Amino acid sequence: MESHIAGGIALNADPASARLSNDIDIFHDEIAAVAIASEADLLSLRSAGYSVERLVWQDTFRRASVERDGGSVKIDWAHDSAWRFFPVEPDPILVWRLHRFDALANKTLAMSARNETRDLVDLVSNQQVMPLHAVVWGACSKDPGFTPALLLELMRRNAKIDPDALVDMGVLMTPVELKLKWLNLAEETEIEITRAAKAGTEIGVVFLAPDGSVKWFDTPGATIHRATLGGVIPRLSGVHY
Repeated sequence: MESHIAGGIALNADPASARLSNDIDIFHDEIAAVAIASEADLLSLRSAGYSVERLVWQDTFRRASVERDGGSVKIDWAHDSAWRFFPVEPDPILVWRLHRFDALANKTLAMSARNETRDLVDLVSNQQVMPLHAVVWGACSKDPGFTPALLLELMRRNAKIDPDALVDMGVLMTPVELKLKWLNLAEETEIEITRAAKAGTEIGVVFLAPDGSVKWFDTPGATIHRATLGGVIPRLSGVHY
């Protein structure tokens, strides 16, 4: 029964990350796993001396507030589609977490529908690892109603910054610094997805170099990688170094 950590904590568990996260999202590929895992986790937490309060308790989504020694965190257990580009990854802190590309793709879709400063921080701070134009392009596979241009347009509409949220998350950037970085990033992304569209590039795919790293449609030697149920690691053959 598969489960993994997703959401903001999957991108920010490392102490050197751009921000702090005040909740833990545990995603499950099967609905039955939500009930089984949440009940088992609550039992373990209480046995370890934590105070637990159930906030939302439904079949496909459950949330609890967990407290001890003056500190607290919210834990969410949720059913989520297993449609993703890559398998979940082992992590020294989180044990199993959603692959960074899929986590960022989910962020772009979330940002298209909500105004949360944390989404902006996550996308800007991960640009060097996963280029936003590649993430936006691939994310359309998870919601076929989107084109990359439409997705980016809605993200821009929701790119508002709450200064208090930056302080609460421990973000070192000022609102002006974050806004400037986002504006430059959004402009670069628009240029790249426009180039890809003019070239007739298939929407909703990822482009990978022979070493498995995420690249762009016109990178020499890059191949198309599509989302599947559970995600796959591409099998490369005939590659010489």
